[in-house]
Amino acid sequence: MNRLSWLALVIWIAVGLYGIFYNITYIDEAKYLIKGWLITTGKIGYYTTPEFFYQHMPGGLLWYGLGQKIFGPNLLIARIQSFGIGLLVMLLSYKLAGLINLKAKKNILPILSLAPVVILYYSSAVPQSLAIATLLAAFYCLFKNKHSWATIWFTLTFIVRENFLFTLIFFLIYQRRIRPIIISGLILAIFFLPGWPGIIQLLKNFPGISWLLPVSQAEKVILGLNFQQEFHSISLYLQAIKEFIEAYWAFILFFLYSFKYRPIRNQHWQFFLFITGFNFFAHAWSAYNLSPRAIVPYFSYIYPMAAVIAAVNFGHRKLKVLMPLIILAIISLPLNALFRWPQSGSTIRLLNQSAGKLKPIVQDKQKIIWIAEPMSLYLAGRISYYPLINHTNFYKPSDDTVAIKKLGFWNLEMLYDWLAQADLVVIDPNRLSLANIDLNPQLNNWQPVAAPAEIWPNNLSLYLPQE
Repeated sequence: MNRLSWLALVIWIAVGLYGIFYNITYIDEAKYLIKGWLITTGKIGYYTTPEFFYQHMPGGLLWYGLGQKIFGPNLLIARIQSFGIGLLVMLLSYKLAGLINLKAKKNILPILSLAPVVILYYSSAVPQSLAIATLLAAFYCLFKNKHSWATIWFTLTFIVRENFLFTLIFFLIYQRRIRPIIISGLILAIFFLPGWPGIIQLLKNFPGISWLLPVSQAEKVILGLNFQQEFHSISLYLQAIKEFIEAYWAFILFFLYSFKYRPIRNQHWQFFLFITGFNFFAHAWSAYNLSPRAIVPYFSYIYPMAAVIAAVNFGHRKLKVLMPLIILAIISLPLNALFRWPQSGSTIRLLNQSAGKLKPIVQDKQKIIWIAEPMSLYLAGRISYYPLINHTNFYKPSDDTVAIKKLGFWNLEMLYDWLAQADLVVIDPNRLSLANIDLNPQLNNWQPVAAPAEIWPNNLSLYLPQE
């Protein structure tokens, strides 16, 4: 490797290690850790426990659940798992670029470091690094003409993240053979059969995938209800564009600078370009419809593939243009929403401190309703009653409780049932106001309890049943 590649490696490791300890935490990390822990420890059935709210394919849940099963509730372990796979992403990108064009090998690592926000996502307890690692492994095997192994990795990419179902379908069509279909079908059966037919309800929730499944009119209504829809104003889309540019501006400039159509007479390369382009537009469309600002983390799913394209296009030209871009990209890293300055203490330490303060309150509670960011509760060794870890994200303002339960959402009727049985209620008022829910009448007979100052989030309202 050249000096610039070594510098890129140092940047990747330094930013990744920083991210492990200082990345902010958010609901996605809690979802993967809690659900994975519950599945791998056998506390719930595999996609069969009623009113347990799933949102993603099992691959990422099982991956993080393995670490949580061995070490117990632990955010640090999960982030180390992500970072380790992130290092593998660098290696696979390096190998794949060199396989496509030997001259691209010297370019790929510096190009990868042009978007350090991606490294932060690869050191969070979310499956971006795992998904792209399996996808890069799939293409590496494909370019090596190891079609059976490529099939395995393309299928596992979908098992990790539902976003890549159509990538798998395109690959099977591209193969035009029966053997890859059989191999893929067997792998899918391993993951799907234990939860059949309940997993069909899960798949109906995924944008795009539901097009391939029978969805009743009642279910269509439920899936179309989104309490956040009214907040998708023009200003939010403009903010999403702003954040995307802040995160990827250095790579975008380099991509435009380096772009030159280089006809490569290789069908696999054409397929690689198609899949990269398709996934960019598919993820952009998904963010447009669901949460515009999600375009920043969504692009990290395919960023190494875009970097491989840029490395191949750049060819043998001098790398001196990369140095100032890398430096400026690092300087602009604090502009990204995931970045957290260190002066307030590491995220890991603060969350463990929060969990320690919470333990005396929750240790004897069996039926907790927790409508807030659930990481502190999880690290304290507890989960919410009827694991309400998607809190308002999975709230549906509908009276059709039967359809809502089947799809894995919740409504006020279900919440009222839980309140009748709960022994502790913890609420982030901002969450309820966001969903336009007023629980004050239902909490009149509950006793307010002061929350310790160190608990995160720091604006929680705690209630105990009246004796």
